[in-house]
Amino acid sequence: MESRNLFHAALFVALIASCITQSQTTPKLALDDAKPIVYVAFDHISPRPRVEDNEPARGLWLRIVNNSVVPIEVEVLDSATTPALKLIPDDIISRMTRIPKSGPTHDNAPVGYASGLGSPEIVDAGKSFLFSVPVNHVGRSWYMEVPFRLHLPPVKKGVQPLCHAQFTLEDIPESNVQR
Repeated sequence: MESRNLFHAALFVALIASCITQSQTTPKLALDDAKPIVYVAFDHISPRPRVEDNEPARGLWLRIVNNSVVPIEVEVLDSATTPALKLIPDDIISRMTRIPKSGPTHDNAPVGYASGLGSPEIVDAGKSFLFSVPVNHVGRSWYMEVPFRLHLPPVKKGVQPLCHAQFTLEDIPESNVQR
């Protein structure tokens, strides 16, 4: 009888320890814990058709990578000049300088591709989507951000939050940067 009570007490302690351990684990959102849940990865630099007249003829070919367990949604724009060229809206963000008068100028910053004109594209968990921007969408004085949403069920009021993945000049491998 005493050994039976001891067994039940040990079982009870094991169950409580298991419950405590399970309640303290963080849900896994990233497939690879060493990387952000969504990020923009460099693919290559090569010539690309100009979408707007003032663009350089070289482009960054990038991938928006879904490292999350949830699908994401990006807006894809078709190019009027080249149907095979896929674009994603991007915001050009100026880097702040401590002393603006002696720091780099932001006068030459390009304008990113506008949103609201494309169609949604779902990027499944662990997948990526190849797109291109002109090479000048990143520079020493600015970087770009690509908007995306987690592809979750619709909500009755409002929309799911809009998130951004950054891409900077420093994200281009040194061997590909022209000095």
